[in-house]
Amino acid sequence: MQRTLPPKTAAWLANSPYDAENIRAGQKFVPDAKEVTSHFDFSQTGGVIHGTSGSVISKLFNRTTGFAIVGKGKGRFSSDVAVGIRGTNMSSGRDWFSNANASLAVADNQSAVHSGFQKVFKSMQPTLEKQLAPLLNTNSNGIVHCAGHSLGGALASLAAIWIKQRFGNHVALYTFGAPRVGLNDFAMKSSGSIDKIYRCIHGDDPVPMVPVWPFYHAPINGSSVLLTSATGINISSHSMLKNPGYTNTARGQWEDLQRRGDVVKAVRLWYDRRFECSFSTHWQERLSHALITLLKDAGMLTAISVQMTISGIMTFYDVLALAVEKIANISSQFAEQVKGLLGHMLVFAGKVTTAVTELTVRFIRWVFRVTLEAMYRVARKAIEMVS
Repeated sequence: MQRTLPPKTAAWLANSPYDAENIRAGQKFVPDAKEVTSHFDFSQTGGVIHGTSGSVISKLFNRTTGFAIVGKGKGRFSSDVAVGIRGTNMSSGRDWFSNANASLAVADNQSAVHSGFQKVFKSMQPTLEKQLAPLLNTNSNGIVHCAGHSLGGALASLAAIWIKQRFGNHVALYTFGAPRVGLNDFAMKSSGSIDKIYRCIHGDDPVPMVPVWPFYHAPINGSSVLLTSATGINISSHSMLKNPGYTNTARGQWEDLQRRGDVVKAVRLWYDRRFECSFSTHWQERLSHALITLLKDAGMLTAISVQMTISGIMTFYDVLALAVEKIANISSQFAEQVKGLLGHMLVFAGKVTTAVTELTVRFIRWVFRVTLEAMYRVARKAIEMVS
């Protein structure tokens, strides 16, 4: 596959659907951004694609809003198609991270994903197919460029998988500040089937941190495009509307932009060094890697990962806490490794004065809870800036 969108074009394709949120379903919409309209014609397709957001009110009244736009290529992209999908505002964004939506669903590649993302994608999929079929049924050489920001990046990932299977065309995926979509199997299958993946992030954006392990980004062993370095956690770094960082930073060509490796590294943390930890994306990643390392060292990683597909999100951390307690009881070395992990988690979550004095299931589960609450709290605040 030769043709990929320039970074700035991809960023504006992800940004443009926000202007279509209140456009009626099927009504024509042409983005303002010349970076997009110089390569794609949106007046020749079926108009704005609506979907049902995840909020309780939207479901109750079956309210739909504009989520996606489709453009037909021109010039050097004449045989290609562009699909841009927006994120959601706070009212529906909050619902993605609540226990009410804490379940798994099966994606089109037969792997487990977060049900909140899958439900919205399924609500827009029939209309998306109606628009893509005339453009792709007799156009096997055309490349489909899928782009999305925030939760729209998660939807773009699901769309890319489905388009690849449904039409067989080459697919390029461009996400900006997107959360993790599915479990390990989904990430592996995504990186194996989607022809090009550009996962663009600001280093201090909290939204790409969630959902936490065992959710993964794809490709697992690839690298993400780092638009700015990590300086802690900054909720304003997530916004594409109120902060022009994405559309201004994604300049030049992809090879000109900085890369960050996404490979899971072996990390073992020790209790007496816990105050080195800080509330940052860097330490969130280290904590995740340390937990994975602990389970791997104890020979329990595979079994615990499988447990997620059986128990679901809501009870997974109860199962995980029980497993970590068992690991701590295996040997004094494992107990110290567990104590170090919990101590760092507490400092990360702002519980700097809380000492680890026991390694019981109840205490371990509490540490997991306060750590997760700290992560999701800033992710919700960042998504609020999308609206």
